[in-house]
Amino acid sequence: MDQIDLQEIKHKTTSSVIFLSLRNLGIQAIAFIGFFLLSYLLGTNEVGVFAIVAESVSILGYFSDIGLAAALIQQKDEVTKDELQTTFCIQQTLVMIALIIAFPIVSKQHLGFNEIWIVISLCFSFMAASLKTIPSVLLERKLNFKLLSTIDIIENITFYLIAVIFAFLGFGTLSYAIATFVRSLLGLIIIYKFISWPIGFSFSKNVAKKLFKYGVPYQMNSLISVAKDRLSNLFVAQIIGTNSFGILAWAQKGPRMPLSFMDAIMKITFPTFSRLQDHKDLLKKSLNKSLFFIALIVFPALVGISFIGLDFIYIVPKYTKWLPAILPMYLYAFNSAIAAITTPITNAFNAIGKITLTTKFMVLWTILTWIFFPTLSWKFGYMGTVVASVIVGISSFIVWFVAQREFGFSIFESVKKPFLGSILMGLILLLVNQFNLNHLLNVIIKIIIGCLTYFIFIIFSSKDEINWFWQQIQCLKNKK
Repeated sequence: MDQIDLQEIKHKTTSSVIFLSLRNLGIQAIAFIGFFLLSYLLGTNEVGVFAIVAESVSILGYFSDIGLAAALIQQKDEVTKDELQTTFCIQQTLVMIALIIAFPIVSKQHLGFNEIWIVISLCFSFMAASLKTIPSVLLERKLNFKLLSTIDIIENITFYLIAVIFAFLGFGTLSYAIATFVRSLLGLIIIYKFISWPIGFSFSKNVAKKLFKYGVPYQMNSLISVAKDRLSNLFVAQIIGTNSFGILAWAQKGPRMPLSFMDAIMKITFPTFSRLQDHKDLLKKSLNKSLFFIALIVFPALVGISFIGLDFIYIVPKYTKWLPAILPMYLYAFNSAIAAITTPITNAFNAIGKITLTTKFMVLWTILTWIFFPTLSWKFGYMGTVVASVIVGISSFIVWFVAQREFGFSIFESVKKPFLGSILMGLILLLVNQFNLNHLLNVIIKIIIGCLTYFIFIIFSSKDEINWFWQQIQCLKNKK
């Protein structure tokens, strides 16, 4: 890879990071308003029902790809027509098999009318997502995330707009089904309107063998993740019930919102790290900067969400039904802070081909999950579920240790400034709490003071990082 290629990768990566960061602000604003209105209009049981069904159907997605898309993104050489069509053929075959197996199982669950339509809509969404895989792969390999981001924004606006309208009209959980249908169909139409590829079914044994070599180990991690997260969640839901599961779904919503910024960065860094796997110094610098900028956004956002959550509930009287979710929200915020560091590291391991190392971590987390989640959920209800998630999250520190050895840099040094700035912000907000202001005024003042405190700290402590970021902006302007 010559110097021109490296500069092009840096340019496209920086451009995509900036674009996706701004895009995520918009999407999260849409998601926040939409979820607030839905959780206001619907009860804890209805939110819990949708969360359980969504968890169930999402499992199908892990059996529809066997890592072939990741293999196409990760490979160094340009993808060929045979590789695209072989991947498409295998994937669609697996999709059909998954649906054929799933429907008899679902039909035995004695679901109500609304729940059946939620299942059908999510299965349709699953099929639509599989049809979007190849165009998405082609865009990701080129580090061109602008179209993908635009589609995401359109899909999110469509989903929440339709869901809120129908929930307001009294359709209950059926609102989710209608919104899911429309969102999936619209996203599929748009991506095929703008991205074309030699669509077709073919099968090359040699191509399949090459892709399986990376894809199968990659997908093994995904399947282990299913057992760790999705299946354990469904098992826990059977123990604690739909109301309690709805409370956990609400509690996780806030802390998960900042992680969407991490997801956007990872979406870019996976193909970027894959291109840089033969350039260790650049890879190390890229990972270091990725962790810094993820922590820069995620850490203070988690602190802010934790401090305004209780006030936010009391602003709207009918919203006090979510009071039991406050303590779980605090613990999920702690877990999200750990995930903000751990997940990009495992993403980097995957990008440079160290799939077996990630698999070992996934096995460890799965064992811990199946030990603690059922046991503590059975004994302490939904609070036991949250405590179990914290125990599993803390075990991620072993990943940090291995990463420091593999990549040769200090993780704490990478995230130290955002971490200290967030701690300072939290201490200041604790003082604000002592004034016992009304809840709306409290939220406004906390947002203003919290943002100012953190911003001033970062300005004075992270001049080098800010200067680097500003230089990248200037390069993008000059490039244009």
